[in-house]
Amino acid sequence: TCSRKMLRLITVLVCIGFTRAAPSKIVNGTNAEKGEIPYIVSLRVGGRHTCGGSILNENHVLTAAHCLSNRKYSIQYGVLQLSSDNTNSIDVEKIMRHEYYDPYNRHANDVAVLKLKSAIPIDNVNVRPTTLPSQAESAPDGKWGVLAGWGAVITGGGAYKQLQRVDILVYSPVNCRAAHGNSVNEKYHLCAGVPEGWKGQCSGDSGGPLVAEGKQVGVVSWSIKPCAVVGYPGVFARVASYTDWIWSKVDLN
Repeated sequence: TCSRKMLRLITVLVCIGFTRAAPSKIVNGTNAEKGEIPYIVSLRVGGRHTCGGSILNENHVLTAAHCLSNRKYSIQYGVLQLSSDNTNSIDVEKIMRHEYYDPYNRHANDVAVLKLKSAIPIDNVNVRPTTLPSQAESAPDGKWGVLAGWGAVITGGGAYKQLQRVDILVYSPVNCRAAHGNSVNEKYHLCAGVPEGWKGQCSGDSGGPLVAEGKQVGVVSWSIKPCAVVGYPGVFARVASYTDWIWSKVDLN
């Protein structure tokens, strides 16, 4: 009947509308170019990507504490395309999670340092260390940063083989709290995203670096699902709160 046809048409139009609104490509990123994100690594278990990380020096990597458990990990460095073989792969020798990491308290202190079994061959072109801010250095609120990772490009998806990068804004603590309320604390956290949404981190990007004005200001910690949903910027561990802790672990190990 006419009414049934009209109902079907409305259903189709609604479905099309939702499809266009959903994130399609990190989320809505672009392929990273060779040498563009030389400090990033993939954290792996059994050759499978689980999280991101960043190179601190030839023997150490920075990642998120929540990425780690009592498993055997390796890192893959200097690649754009993930592979499950041993290409550019080094085993992790020691895991150093922040002593006060608390998954039940807003993921406070969500940082960890990994010591590697052998050295990363730094060439300062395609493979080089990240640059950390000084302890307690102010974040570049309102400035653009670059987030990169191999995480899902849609909610519920698997790791994306090609390294993605996306430009997002670093939010002020006031705007971060306006979005997430008491779930964030500026002592531990930093927010980044875009007001219009659908750009940012997703599953598998955890532990990865957010770099703004040449320094790594964030480590991917958590986000509201669906990934990069409007009104909820991604939440990062605020690196400047942990710079001294990070280097103390590197120096002692």
